[in-house]
Amino acid sequence: MYKAISLAFLIGAFSILSNLNAQHTIVLQSGEKIECVVIGLENDVWTVYKDGKERKVDMKSVASVFFKEYIPYDGKLTDDAQEKTIQADGFTVKYKVKGRTIVEKPRVSLGTEDKGVVVVKITVDRYGNIRSAEPGAPGSTTTSAYLYAKAATAAKSAKFDENMTGPLITEGTITIIY
Repeated sequence: MYKAISLAFLIGAFSILSNLNAQHTIVLQSGEKIECVVIGLENDVWTVYKDGKERKVDMKSVASVFFKEYIPYDGKLTDDAQEKTIQADGFTVKYKVKGRTIVEKPRVSLGTEDKGVVVVKITVDRYGNIRSAEPGAPGSTTTSAYLYAKAATAAKSAKFDENMTGPLITEGTITIIY
């Protein structure tokens, strides 16, 4: 019964505190401590990042979770983010992600004579990985499904600098001019 109560408390505490963008220490039943960032809890499996790598931790093996720090910036795309312009594979690429810099340019390719601007809404994790890419954000000048697919693939190939004290996920945009 004690174990069931502590698990229920842990799940409740996680759901309340998960929005605080905190770094965590997970203590396993074996006594092992994992210093990590908890990304989510789904189907009794924790998704965490440790040393830039995703790891899955079964809920049954978790004894406790400790929350270490509060980060006030929530990672939402803000108007005060500065737009930067780079060249990637002969194409002009602009990006706007608050406090972040591209360290690996997107791999942009075409294969058609279609032209246009595609704005891709992205989310970037603390390690600089693109977690999601949704083309067709406001500012796009085309509705070409082909260019949308090419832009999403290109955006996912980019990598940003690490920001271990920032929010778990930072929103932004990558704009590709075809």
